[in-house]
Amino acid sequence: MSRVFLGLGSNIDAHNNLRRGIDCLAQQHTLVQESPWYGSPAVGFDGPEFINLVVEIDTEQTPVALAHSLKRLEFDFGRPQHASKFSSRALDVDILMYDQQCGSWPTEFGTLTLPRDDIWRYAFVLRPLLDIYPQAVCPLRQRPLQADWPTLSEQPLQRLPAHWPEHSVQA
Repeated sequence: MSRVFLGLGSNIDAHNNLRRGIDCLAQQHTLVQESPWYGSPAVGFDGPEFINLVVEIDTEQTPVALAHSLKRLEFDFGRPQHASKFSSRALDVDILMYDQQCGSWPTEFGTLTLPRDDIWRYAFVLRPLLDIYPQAVCPLRQRPLQADWPTLSEQPLQRLPAHWPEHSVQA
């Protein structure tokens, strides 16, 4: 089994689509843990707020096979095959870390690069990852991911209450 951290996001019926997406993942993999959920503005385009979280799974799939199945899951949730990276979506699922693997692999839908550089670029990726894996060390850069938090902590990010969406922002 491989230890994998996935970033999930949505800005279309976010609560329902993220919950359904997690349920789909749990049917195919062992769901180990789920981070708190966070709200943040859309990046790279004008659109509704995104809700993001990170889940840890154990899987027997290879990185490329997992990337393929995650892309199919996104398509099942209505993502157009050639959608812009910066667009609204019902479900976005990215492999952030896969064991300690580093490198790039061609896939049917582009190139899979591990670890995903969004980890040290965006607070909405790093914060939920650190919530469930605080001792994470980037296998590529050989440094604790906690060291990246001070530079990202100024990005707008709102931790949502456990009872969200009843008393929080709507997405």
